[in-house]
Amino acid sequence: MCRFIGVIGKNEFDVEEYISMMVDIAKNGKRSPHGDGWGLWLKNDNFELLHKETVPIWERRTGKFPKAKILFLHARKRGGNGEISLMNTHPFIKKNAVFMHNGLINIEHPCSAGTTDSENMFLYILDAGLFNFLCNVEKYEFSSINSLLYMDEKLYAIRYAKAKKMENYYTIFIKRKKDKIILSTDLDGEEIENKSVVIINNSLEISKHRICQDMRH
Repeated sequence: MCRFIGVIGKNEFDVEEYISMMVDIAKNGKRSPHGDGWGLWLKNDNFELLHKETVPIWERRTGKFPKAKILFLHARKRGGNGEISLMNTHPFIKKNAVFMHNGLINIEHPCSAGTTDSENMFLYILDAGLFNFLCNVEKYEFSSINSLLYMDEKLYAIRYAKAKKMENYYTIFIKRKKDKIILSTDLDGEEIENKSVVIINNSLEISKHRICQDMRH
């Protein structure tokens, strides 16, 4: 169970304000604290950067980060057998795709480097394709597969909270702010409908799809 923020913009933006937001969410937000490590991935016109730490985000050991056009921020609260380690800290990167998750899913992949269900889910998404995975996700036991995925120059926000008692915790909100779109588990904005996927391209065009009713493979 975790908290995350994702931002995509037409122009480069300062990431520090979103780190400050993530600190407050992780330390004081729903079901806080979320202090079992934190991670950041950013991309701009010149390079991309992945940074992870096993300390809480409010105890970060780094200085200021460069500006970004795409930003993923994740504060972890471990569940199941996921020990605190860099390998289990989100975001995960593989095959030019970036992924972070909030929830629990009973799934194992033979190529997983760590012990977290989130990485295992990511690997199956890469194997099967996102829409194929989502159309068959009911065969797994899960509380939530809420996640952000950046792949093929598109940002996917997946919202599927299955645990009814925790549906208020397993949320994703979307908000357009000038030349940026912000996605978050906690911040204000429009709540993404449960059992749906929002797709945002680099021009900030948004499309919405129900799982799995109106997806195209």
